[in-house]
Amino acid sequence: MKTSVKALMATSAFMCAFNAMADGRLEGRVSDVAGSVYFDGAIIRLKELKMESSTKDGGRFSFNSIPAGTYTLTVDYLGAESVQRLVNVVDDKTTKEAVQIGSDVTSMENLIVVGQAAGASSALNKQRAADNFVSVVSSDSIGQFPDENVSEALQRIPGVFIERDQGEGRFVGIRGANPNLNSASINGMNIPSPESDRRSVALDVIPSGLLEGLEVRKTNTPDMDGSGIGGNIEVKSLTAFDRDGMSYNLSAEGNYNDLESEVSPKVAGTFTNVFDVGQGELGVAAAISWQDRDFGSETMEGAGEWENDLEGSGYRGSVKMEQRDYVINRTRLGAALNLDWRPSDTSEYYLHSLYSHFEDQEYRQRAEYKYDDGNLDSIDGESALWTDAEMERNLKDRFEEQKITSVVLGGMNMSGDWTYEYSVGYSKSQENEPDYHGSNFTAKDIDMGYTSLGEAPDVFAGDEAFIASNFEMDEIEITNNYTQDEMFTYKFDITREMSFAGHPGYIKFGGKITNREKGNDVDTQLYDDFSAAGDPTMDAFSHSTVDYSLGRLGPAIDQGLIDDFIDSNVAGSGTTFQEDGILGEAYNESVVASARDYLIEEDVQAAYIMSRVDINDLRLVYGLRYEGTKVKSSGYDARLIEDASGDFGHSIEEVNYDQEYHHVLPSINARYRLTDELLLRAAYSETIARPSFGDISPSPEEITIEDDELTVEAGNPDLDPYESSNFDLIVEYYPGDIGVVSASLFYKKIDNFIFAADVSDTVDSSVYAPGVTISDSEIYMPVNGNSADLYGLELAYTKSFDSGFLIQANATFTDSEADLGLEPGASRSSSTELPEQADTVGNLVFGYETGPFSLRLSANYKSKTLMELDLGEEENDTFADDHTQIDFSAKYDFSKSMQMYFSAINLTDEPMYLYQGSRKYNSQYEEYGPSFVLGFTYRNF
Repeated sequence: MKTSVKALMATSAFMCAFNAMADGRLEGRVSDVAGSVYFDGAIIRLKELKMESSTKDGGRFSFNSIPAGTYTLTVDYLGAESVQRLVNVVDDKTTKEAVQIGSDVTSMENLIVVGQAAGASSALNKQRAADNFVSVVSSDSIGQFPDENVSEALQRIPGVFIERDQGEGRFVGIRGANPNLNSASINGMNIPSPESDRRSVALDVIPSGLLEGLEVRKTNTPDMDGSGIGGNIEVKSLTAFDRDGMSYNLSAEGNYNDLESEVSPKVAGTFTNVFDVGQGELGVAAAISWQDRDFGSETMEGAGEWENDLEGSGYRGSVKMEQRDYVINRTRLGAALNLDWRPSDTSEYYLHSLYSHFEDQEYRQRAEYKYDDGNLDSIDGESALWTDAEMERNLKDRFEEQKITSVVLGGMNMSGDWTYEYSVGYSKSQENEPDYHGSNFTAKDIDMGYTSLGEAPDVFAGDEAFIASNFEMDEIEITNNYTQDEMFTYKFDITREMSFAGHPGYIKFGGKITNREKGNDVDTQLYDDFSAAGDPTMDAFSHSTVDYSLGRLGPAIDQGLIDDFIDSNVAGSGTTFQEDGILGEAYNESVVASARDYLIEEDVQAAYIMSRVDINDLRLVYGLRYEGTKVKSSGYDARLIEDASGDFGHSIEEVNYDQEYHHVLPSINARYRLTDELLLRAAYSETIARPSFGDISPSPEEITIEDDELTVEAGNPDLDPYESSNFDLIVEYYPGDIGVVSASLFYKKIDNFIFAADVSDTVDSSVYAPGVTISDSEIYMPVNGNSADLYGLELAYTKSFDSGFLIQANATFTDSEADLGLEPGASRSSSTELPEQADTVGNLVFGYETGPFSLRLSANYKSKTLMELDLGEEENDTFADDHTQIDFSAKYDFSKSMQMYFSAINLTDEPMYLYQGSRKYNSQYEEYGPSFVLGFTYRNF
């Protein structure tokens, strides 16, 4: 395969030796009439030569190797009148043209310069000019929504949905495909994830104020990474050449969370300037954003513990319920520094850097109703009562710190028909969870149950369950967890402009090497015998009750008091607080839990060759990409074992895995201009998606053998990557003003799709417990399915009216059918929908702008989604309920420089709800409350 890739490169270089073109060069820049704002995405044409380009990097465009002569230059930009002029090109010289578009009015009155219409216009122009099918969010549009981070800004794009954590957007899915099937890059550089189980970074760590724009590329070209079945997300940070001269922007705001009644500050600033350094220009762009947010949530969880025919009763019931209350402080610090040096018109060099520091302090109070430890007294379809059951109260004190550092050094040189681009990148992500404390107290012989089911079941218990002195200290966990993900990337691209039988185009080839290493280090200590401390009860650590609106949660565990006890008595105590010492469960489980370390090394080598050609109104972009992947992983197979006498032990074995796979990925994108307003696009591509690191972890999360019962939660290092063949057909209509109507049909044939499942019925338990008699087992792991079909329709409409109104609407409808690959006679059907595939995703936005006022009301919708499969019982599949969030924003410009803004987020207090099989059976219900933001911005542009 390497030989064939070298042959492709040699062939392309040979072909580029022919069809040389003349030496004249034309370059220019497109701005408003005042010359203060520059426009990307404008379509530039030389009519006589049938050549087309588009502006980028601050409104710049260029044509190389133009024969000497006079030509008609046209500039088209949605929202402005077309501009046409004559230009004269001379051999061996560069002709420069400055083009102004738009109305001759002040910037504050120009619809394509500021406001909602300007944001929509910028995004639509970039989308129209692209070679492949993309959706764009410009920096102007990002500022119009109350979005706090990149993930939330992306949710407004057609076909995009987000996964939320504590009400905030984190991971991004595209066209119904789960987030693991997408790739994300920042300034062209892939960013590793600080989280131990993830491959791609959660984009909530990047504040929206650091951005110049976002692109979601839904069809692939050969010069893009092949690992994006759903699509590729490109995050572009600010550069000085995006603006003219010096610019700055300062903002400050307060965010009020209704659930916690807390006000949280946020400040942000950006600065850009271009300096004359004697030899060319140096652009400096810097941005910083800081937020300290206090908020929380309230949760009711069925904990995935629903059983059919519970204890032979003939009714479906839960064996466990949990009430949870979260109090969270989340701090974000983001900074970017981008240096761009342009010593001449044909060369540039850059250093782009990004730093993100994310801290999350979480306190969680939990009351766990352990019904299965009692005696079932009565049950029907809506209620149940147990006697002599057990309740556990728990405080989780978890501090999480994530750091991301990314640096890219690169350059571009042009020589005649040739363009050389190259870059070296380094990025490092870290997650540190130091000194995690989990404290459990239990009380027994309590009558408890539930009186209704649904989103938030009504649970009850006897009064003794709410008296702190009835709860004895049962277990304390102290854990330190550290994850590091480090990546080096080396990339080059070479482009040769040329003519194909009189049709302008280019050939491009390049390569990329990515070396990645991800490791996880865990140290856990469990303690379960506190007789040496007098067997303390919870009343020694509780002086208040939990404020909880979903029911009665009861007494709270005081974080300060329990931390003092742990630090003074438990930490570093050896086996003093571990029952039965080294023969006990706590000691051996600590050893096993601390053996979840792993190290995964992944090397990816890629090469491609591609071509673009314009044949009258048809543009073709086609080629091949090769990607070879080698994975080495090492970890520990650690098991907790209980023998017949009740003594505990453990076994730990080092395990090593090697995996290697190669792919040749063809693609073709066609764009046909039926009229100046109507575009038809078609595309075919083959892509892959590598398994997440959590899925291929060589160290099982848990292997426990107790009373002949086996529990396993493990990764699967032998997983194959997803492989997909993708077909797209798109129609886009641009009526000439600021607006678009588009429709896209897409189909994806996916092989080896991965899903998490309970495989107890299909996996031999002796693999995890050799020589041990097992009466019952629960084995959870990711597995490959056979194949899946994903298809859908994406619709989008944007219209800006002269009256000041703006409407944006989009909806994506998807369906899928997946073959799980189960054997005949399995307890469930082998046919299902793709896990984490949303059937319907939509946005509706109403905007209005008049004078200094700007108003925007937006709604975001995601339909029911299958989240987890149970291979034993289909009724235990877990679903996320549909979710509709409504946000509002308003802005008032006191002047060109000063603006006040107000935002209301999650106006209707939309909860998150997961259920098992039917909406009646709660898996997790969580409320966050609405938030309100008031802020001010001062800028000089």
